[in-house]
Amino acid sequence: MTDRKPRPRKPAHVPTGRDGRGPGDGEAVRGAGAVTGVSRSGLADQLAERLLDEIVAGVYPPDSRLPPEPVLAERAGVSRLTLREAIKDLRQRGVLRVQQGRGTFVNQPDTWAPFDSTVLNARALLESGYELAHELTELRRIVERGIAELAAVRRTDEDLDRMEAAVATMREAWAVQDLDAFSSADVDFHDALLRAAGNAFALTLFHSVDGALRSVRRRTVEENAELAERAIDYHAKIMSAVRRKARRSAGALMDEHLQETEDFTAALAASARARAEENDTRTRRRA
Repeated sequence: MTDRKPRPRKPAHVPTGRDGRGPGDGEAVRGAGAVTGVSRSGLADQLAERLLDEIVAGVYPPDSRLPPEPVLAERAGVSRLTLREAIKDLRQRGVLRVQQGRGTFVNQPDTWAPFDSTVLNARALLESGYELAHELTELRRIVERGIAELAAVRRTDEDLDRMEAAVATMREAWAVQDLDAFSSADVDFHDALLRAAGNAFALTLFHSVDGALRSVRRRTVEENAELAERAIDYHAKIMSAVRRKARRSAGALMDEHLQETEDFTAALAASARARAEENDTRTRRRA
């Protein structure tokens, strides 16, 4: 996992088409929701990144239709070929869909590629409910019990030092209610366990969701101070079990810890769904 918590991404600087058509380097293109003009050195993937930024910003919300291809290409200052490559990229990542004869539409975030880190981080920024938080917590509980057990067997003194530093930072941050630092240190503790476990596949899996995990953890800390404070105690107990190489104890404690979080995020997700359904019902009645 990385050492930084996610931040809202700034709009990317998008390139001109490979054929060099469009405005000069760095020249902005006018128009509402326009994609910025770009340098000739860039590629279509930068345009895809910019379109994803626009989707997260609400310029093109879920289920909305993108402007026609000629309009988007002109706004971006790119060829239609470059635009098609960018749209193809986002289609393959589940962000967009093309309906023959109707145009290109934005998919609901829950259909986006789950292990594409860029797309997942964008989904974490866009999603107002707690479905993603619940799903990620479910995944963590399923996998991290085993990670804690492996860490207890394979840990080094350096791994223990990283865990101690993370727990100490959590305590310090909680004392001054620095929720950003607390959330980041929380994820860093789990990252230290992951590295101690020494499984390359688990490391790759969690690196792909790291940014979303940090975003989700920040939200849950805001929602439940008691649960956040209890995390410090759980982490200290898990670290003690890992230090003693008590494999079963480390796994059981991790399971208890994440079960609490899973139950909480499940309740939040259910509440958010109920509110959304109620709002839909009111909208239909007014219509």
